[in-house]
Amino acid sequence: MMDTPMKVGLVLSGGGAKGAYQVGVLKALRELGTRIDAVSGASIGALNGGVLASSPSLDVAVERLEAVWERLANDSPLSMKAPGYLALLAAAGLRIQGAGAVLGLVHAVKKIAGAFEFELPSWLDGLDEGLLDDQPLKQLMDEFLDSKQLATGLPLYVSLYRSNGGLQDLASAFIAELGLSNTPDSEFVHIQSLPEDERKQALLASAAIPLLFASRKQGAKRFSDGGQGGWQTMQGNTPITPLLEAGCNLVIVTHLSDGSPWSRQRFPEATILEIRPQQSLNRATGLMSGAQDLLGFDVDKIPTWIEQGYQDTLHCVGRVMKAQQSRDQLRGAQAALASIASESAGADDTLADAMARLSKQP
Repeated sequence: MMDTPMKVGLVLSGGGAKGAYQVGVLKALRELGTRIDAVSGASIGALNGGVLASSPSLDVAVERLEAVWERLANDSPLSMKAPGYLALLAAAGLRIQGAGAVLGLVHAVKKIAGAFEFELPSWLDGLDEGLLDDQPLKQLMDEFLDSKQLATGLPLYVSLYRSNGGLQDLASAFIAELGLSNTPDSEFVHIQSLPEDERKQALLASAAIPLLFASRKQGAKRFSDGGQGGWQTMQGNTPITPLLEAGCNLVIVTHLSDGSPWSRQRFPEATILEIRPQQSLNRATGLMSGAQDLLGFDVDKIPTWIEQGYQDTLHCVGRVMKAQQSRDQLRGAQAALASIASESAGADDTLADAMARLSKQP
């Protein structure tokens, strides 16, 4: 319906340190005068979405996110609890080679250790508790995410994945990556509907990459990285469903991976504007490049991702807005022509009537 109010939703997908790209997206949307009425996020997108939803305006949100990511660029939030190389291998389990080898090695070592009652190193025996400490991320959230403003801010939805333990979660993702099966769908949670003391926990749970960060308890269940759900279609990593169910009739979807398999064709009734990278988001090279980018919280990469998000959004959204402006101008011109034609017809009728009266005069 032409008179239906526009309600705009924004999807912030997951992708580790490449989430800096979304700061550039928001900068461009602000510049283009785009309104945002609701937001959803997965993994790092959930954390960015939390800052956005708890800000009183888009201007403030951009300022806060720029400060957050400047801090991340200069002081990585990843506090290692295990050898860095193994941490990179664990991170590589999300769409990168090497996960199978890691899983096989870890399972074999634990089985042998159990058979011979050999005591494993604490970090290896406690993999399900996470290789990295998420306290730095929690401190950033405490500083930049206002709990009171979040309660009354933009509706925020995040995806959560029911965890079976870090090793099992990673194994499921690896099997899905091989195309042998799919992971269960992620669940979507409306943050403002949760008790206040559970809201930040849900955001951290959505960003808990298996093995890297410990899963978090939400109610009676444990959840981890929401991007794992529906792996083959990116159901959890691109959480558009809750925005559509909330009545958004225009949804802007951001992607943080080159050639994401998520397809707008699965939502034929929805009006969707996608912001996809126009060039590769990859910065590192080599076998472990994906993991290095996933954990690439450094001063060399983050500014480039922000700038790329800004330019891509100007290109994708700006092009659509210009097309709409052209259509509006055309409609205006057509209306003006119709008005002129109507006025001309009226003038012709008046003239014809006057001529008719003159012709009747003696």
